[in-house]
Amino acid sequence: MGMIISALAHWLEHSGIGNARGVFVTGTDTGVGKTRVGVQLIQTLRALGHEVIPRKPVESGWHDNLSQTDAWQLAWAAGLPVAPDQPTPALDSVCPHRFKAALSPPRAAEREGRILKMLDVASACPTRLKDRQYLYVEGAGGFYSPLAHDGLNADLAQTLGLPVVVVAEDKLGCLNHTLLVAEAVKQKGLKLAGVILNQRHPAPEGMDNLGDLRKHLDAPTLGYPFR
Repeated sequence: MGMIISALAHWLEHSGIGNARGVFVTGTDTGVGKTRVGVQLIQTLRALGHEVIPRKPVESGWHDNLSQTDAWQLAWAAGLPVAPDQPTPALDSVCPHRFKAALSPPRAAEREGRILKMLDVASACPTRLKDRQYLYVEGAGGFYSPLAHDGLNADLAQTLGLPVVVVAEDKLGCLNHTLLVAEAVKQKGLKLAGVILNQRHPAPEGMDNLGDLRKHLDAPTLGYPFR
């Protein structure tokens, strides 16, 4: 087992996510690295013996180069039969609602003459799982970002009732955003299973968001690259 998977496996055990029936991964905003982290989470869950059922029910800003889409990367990490140059039934199952415009999903849907309903989004996520199957659901944008014409990412998480992992970009200002989302998750009556800080750029001297968050949150908090 590699170093990354070992670190994540320990975190999954500590957070209790590995023993759940699934997880809902959300972010403090769009572009914070949910899928980057998600690929590693899925590969770790597989290494622990789970058959991961990935779902990215809605994705806007859909690429013609399929391998650049979030859904394709999650499907690939789960070992599903996907091709970089053509859609497959497996990819259709992972992400049934995809839109070209890089806008919020309901706005992107409107540009294509469609109305996106939360019931349709939720129905893409199976609730009856077989032994060893694990449902991995990634939202679109932040926890309170619109996901459908009649609901937010938070509403999908609440409908599914899965423990929530919050991904935040490790940068100046993320503490406020992360703590607000953590509080929102709890207000929705959901379990905050953990927080992952995704470091995309070198941290300014003296900044320690990971240490600061650990003082304010009782949920397991991890930095990626893992520390």
